[in-house]
Amino acid sequence: MTELEELAARFPGWAIWQSRAGDGPGDWYATRRGHRITQAEVMAGVCMTVAAATLDELGRVLDEQADRSMAR
Repeated sequence: MTELEELAARFPGWAIWQSRAGDGPGDWYATRRGHRITQAEVMAGVCMTVAAATLDELGRVLDEQADRSMAR
């Protein structure tokens, strides 16, 4: 299983992809699927889309989002 597949399996509620920057790969992004966040969630720091430079960093951001979603 690739690092991307592992991350996707850990966070099934997110669509994960990598952008392109010029002629090479860009940052990694994740967008929630099937869940519209409320204004209260926005105020608590819950995001609809997050970004990171690496998959490891994106995994940490998604862990933070899970913590914020559970705290609401």
